[in-house]
Amino acid sequence: MKLKIYLSLAIFICAYAHGYSQNGLAPRDPENSPARKLTIEPGVGIHTNFGTDFLISNMVQWNPNKRLGFASYSSFNLNNVTQRDFNHIKTDYNYSLNQKFGAGTTVYSKKYSHTFFAMVGIKYTAFQETLENPNFNKVSTSISAFSPDYGMMYSLKRGWKKYFFTARFYLPLSPWLTKGAHIENIQGTLRDTALEFGMGIKIK
Repeated sequence: MKLKIYLSLAIFICAYAHGYSQNGLAPRDPENSPARKLTIEPGVGIHTNFGTDFLISNMVQWNPNKRLGFASYSSFNLNNVTQRDFNHIKTDYNYSLNQKFGAGTTVYSKKYSHTFFAMVGIKYTAFQETLENPNFNKVSTSISAFSPDYGMMYSLKRGWKKYFFTARFYLPLSPWLTKGAHIENIQGTLRDTALEFGMGIKIK
């Protein structure tokens, strides 16, 4: 039930932004317009769980018209930048691969564009730890799993020429917003909430 409510809210936000953009501050000079049909936007960022994660990402955005946009988002996440080695337990690796697709709408001003996407995709996470205690035999345990990933993304672009600055903020709708405000769910949402910065390239 909560999932339906939040998805409805996401659709409402996109529809509202689309309606607002019809009367927005779109520049009159088409040569200086921040509108772009196709862009590639590599970036780097962190998750908001106290900055212990690091991610490398890339987003390809296609706008078939000025207001409607589609996006393909890919990322490689290092879930623990400083590999933990504590009490004879060593973290060998801890990473995630993420692929999401989204649709949304864009609001323009003179030099900026603001795009709001509803995103859905899949995430693959792999994790391994090894016990290296001289009193015991060396033992390793590993976990890998696929999980769904869906949420809202805000994308900011600054500039109107071929190269531009870009920033992205991703808020997952699970597990906190869909399963309740338990501490485990809050931690899960913080683990996947991302803030990214990068440079974009106008292809068309």
